[in-house]
Amino acid sequence: MESVYLALFERNGSLIKDETFNLLLLKLKIKFPREYLQFMKEYNGGEGEIGENSWLCLFPFEELSEINSNYKLLMEQIPNYFLIGKDAADTGYAVHKENQTFHSFGFMSDFKTDTIEFCGNSFIEFLEYLYNYK
Repeated sequence: MESVYLALFERNGSLIKDETFNLLLLKLKIKFPREYLQFMKEYNGGEGEIGENSWLCLFPFEELSEINSNYKLLMEQIPNYFLIGKDAADTGYAVHKENQTFHSFGFMSDFKTDTIEFCGNSFIEFLEYLYNYK
C-alpha cells in the first residue's frame, strides 16, 4: 500500500507471518477495516511523518492486545474503541469496534467533557486526515 501519505513513514522492522497474523486476528475478536489489515500485513506498524504537521506511530500487530491492556484504565472509559497507535505527543488513535471508523483522543482525556474526534471512514481517509491536519 504505497501512497503519498506514507512517503516518510518507516515500516516496522519485523514483518509478521500470515499464519501468526491470522491467529492474532482471531484472538483479538475485532473486525478491523480491510485497508488497515492490508497495511498491517505489509508494514506491521511503523512510524513517521504524515504530511507537514502529523506524526503517526502504528503499533505492531502482535503488540496490540498488550498495549490495549496497558491502557486499560483509559480504554475502559471508551469501550467501543480499540487503540492502534499514537502521535509523537499525547494523542491516541483508535478504531471504533462496531463502525470500523478511525478516531483520535487525548491520552489524558476526561471523556465526560472531552471529545473523541472522527478521523475517517477508512484507513486511507484516516491517513488523508493526518496529512492535511493544520
